[in-house]
Amino acid sequence: MSLYIDKKFLMQASIRLQLFKQKSEYLWNCRCPICGDSKKNKIKARGYIYRRKSDLFYSCHNCGASMSFGNFLKYINRPLYDQYSLERFKNESSGNTAKPDFSMAKEKPVFHHDLKINLPTIESLPTDHPAKQYLIKRKIPRDRMKDIYFASNFKSFVLEMLPSYDKTLYDEPRIVFPFFDAEKKLLGFQGRALNDSKVKYITIKMDDDFMKIYGLDRVDLTKKIYVVEGIIDSMFLHNSIAVMDASLHKIRSILGNYDYVLIPDRDVRNREVMKNVAKMIEMKYNVCLLPNNLSGKDINDLIMTGTTSSEIMNLIDTNTWSDLRARLEFEQWKKV
Repeated sequence: MSLYIDKKFLMQASIRLQLFKQKSEYLWNCRCPICGDSKKNKIKARGYIYRRKSDLFYSCHNCGASMSFGNFLKYINRPLYDQYSLERFKNESSGNTAKPDFSMAKEKPVFHHDLKINLPTIESLPTDHPAKQYLIKRKIPRDRMKDIYFASNFKSFVLEMLPSYDKTLYDEPRIVFPFFDAEKKLLGFQGRALNDSKVKYITIKMDDDFMKIYGLDRVDLTKKIYVVEGIIDSMFLHNSIAVMDASLHKIRSILGNYDYVLIPDRDVRNREVMKNVAKMIEMKYNVCLLPNNLSGKDINDLIMTGTTSSEIMNLIDTNTWSDLRARLEFEQWKKV
C-alpha cells in the first residue's frame, strides 16, 4: 500500500518536475530540482525516482542527492508533502503496512564521493579465494590489494550504486576496480569477470559526464604522465593513469595539456590499435613503441615474464619517440 501512495503522490508532483518521464514500471526520470541539473545541456535529466523494496527513493547522478521519496516531495512541494505524510500515517495506523521511516534520509544531499563501496577488499579475502589468486598470479603489488574489491554478484552491486542503470548485466562474480578524481570523488568502476563471461570487462561511470580515467587520485600532473590502456598495467608504472580503452590520443581533450607518454599495447595485428598509434603520432604525442622481441603485448605481460618495474620504465624511456622519428620507428614496428 505504501508503494501505491508513493506512486500516487509522485504523479501529482510530476507537474513540477522538468522533463519528467517514466522509464519502466518503477523507474522515473527528470531534471534534478535540487541542483538544477546540467547548466550546459538543458535536455539532460539525471534525477531518478526508483523503487527499493516497498518504497520509492530519489537520487541524482549530477549532484549526488539521495533521499527517500518523502523527503524529496517535502523539498519540491511542501503542501503536497503534508497531504502525503497524513495519508501514509493513516495507512500505517490501519495496519496495512509497517510505519514508514521518513527520517531515514538526510536533509542534505549525499554526494558521490560519500558513496561507500560495500564490498570486501581483495586484501581482506583468504589467500585461496579465486579473486585474490587471480591478482596474485598477475603479480599485482600487494599494497594495491586494499584498493581493489570483490563483488560476488556484480549486477546487484551496480544497481545498488546506480539504481537507474538499464544495460544488460548478469549475476556473476567480478573483481571491482573503482576510479576516482583528484578529490577522491567516485567517478565509476570497472568489473573484471572471473568466470567465462560474455564480456570480460564492464566499465560503469556514475555519470556520462565523468572522466573514464583510472589513477587521477594518485597522479602528479606536474610530472611526466605515463598513459596506458589497462588498469592493471598502470599499477606497475610511476605516475601512470589508464584510460581503459585503446584511444589514448584522446587524453588531452579529456584531461588537459600535460607532459604525456602514451604506451599502446603491442598488438601490431590489430588494425584499430595501429590506427590509434598513427593518430597519436599525428597529434605529436610522445609515443612508446615497445620492442617487438619482447614477450606479451602489454606491461603486465612483461611483469609476468619476470621483468621488473624499473626495467620496464627504462624500456619505455629508451623507446619513446615523437614527430618524424616516431613515424620512422612506427613504420618498422608495424611490419612484424
